[in-house]
Amino acid sequence: MVEPVPHATHPSNPPVAFLLSPIGLVHMANRKRRPTPKYFVPRGGATLQLFQPYGSGLLGLYHGQELWVITYHGATERGPGSPWQAADRPGGVFATMDLDRPNPIEFLRARIVDVDAEAGLLHVIGLDSEDGVPILDLRPALTPQQRLTRPEDTEGQP
Repeated sequence: MVEPVPHATHPSNPPVAFLLSPIGLVHMANRKRRPTPKYFVPRGGATLQLFQPYGSGLLGLYHGQELWVITYHGATERGPGSPWQAADRPGGVFATMDLDRPNPIEFLRARIVDVDAEAGLLHVIGLDSEDGVPILDLRPALTPQQRLTRPEDTEGQP
């Protein structure tokens, strides 16, 4: 029989802390900030500036590629015992795009427009972020077909 793992915020367990170092910053093109509708497609452009020595990590990325941009939005005012459901809406925080979250990490999708690995700059469109937000990581957004394909299955293909 498998014993259940106690929740990290249970009174008998101390909270676990992580040290995360940003690899760069998001620089959003000038735009007016409006309330975000429930469903929308961001269209604005942004430049992702990577700190040294991370610029060389952009090698292999290309125009038109979809990318996950993982960002951090700062500490929330809510504590571990706070309710995570707003009084003015039916769903909890996990059913929303609300930035006030237990761990304010966002996985944002964008499309690459230009890559300048030497300067550590990545120009993207479709990113829904705030200017100056720290970047924690970048990941290619693979399709299910790409995730299931082994490298040896694509040898000799363009």
